[in-house]
Amino acid sequence: MKNYRLSTLCLFFSMFAALVPLNLFAQPLTDTQFITHPLHPFSYQQNGQLNGFSVEIVKAMMENKHVNNDIEMYPFNRAFQMLKEQPNTALFIIAKRPEREQSMKWVGSIISSGVYFYKKRSSQLSITHLEDLKRVQNIGVVLDNADHTYLSAQGFTNLSTDKAQLQSLKMLSYGRVDVAPMSELVMPFLAKAANIDINSIERTPIKLYDSTLYIAFSNDTSDEVIALWQQAFDELKISGRYQAIYDRYFAKEIIIAKH
Repeated sequence: MKNYRLSTLCLFFSMFAALVPLNLFAQPLTDTQFITHPLHPFSYQQNGQLNGFSVEIVKAMMENKHVNNDIEMYPFNRAFQMLKEQPNTALFIIAKRPEREQSMKWVGSIISSGVYFYKKRSSQLSITHLEDLKRVQNIGVVLDNADHTYLSAQGFTNLSTDKAQLQSLKMLSYGRVDVAPMSELVMPFLAKAANIDINSIERTPIKLYDSTLYIAFSNDTSDEVIALWQQAFDELKISGRYQAIYDRYFAKEIIIAKH
């Protein structure tokens, strides 16, 4: 009789576990602290509110999972340190580079674009290859971002760091740096935000790389939580909501940038 009761209890708990969603026992989604960094048009502050393409995407993912986690903004290098040092932290958006791939977990990809070097149109610089840039005086980069770490690894020592790409573009416009790498998708928005005539800045033929941007989670985040956030993002794509957000931000700007 005792063995029968034990078997019955085991059967009951097995059936219960099969019927209850796995995420009930997973690390709560509300434990995740979302942080971002200023980068038009992905994330920026306007009238005291966080706005931007990636902010809307993350908020839509939260809505999909019926949570309302706070989002805070920091300079990129501080946000990146928080991601590496703090538990249950998610940073968006960030390039998935080989040197980062194993030290954090990833949801996305959110968006991709080519990163090119830009210069002032009035500049007399004659540059066609990446190695040519080792002889310019200053290259403007964001401290600790993918461009900075990649160029440092390639032996560049003429790097001038700023806290955000908006500052890098302003430095380029002022003639304080000779070139600066930027996403071709982001460039029109940065120029607009900095009140710079986009026609005064010229894209060089030097492409640094194709940048694919993700949400990066601290390595302690459970695989179940990563799967749930990935599911939330995938459902935005399937439902067409991702495309609707994308079109509001980029469709018109891309047409303008091509002319």
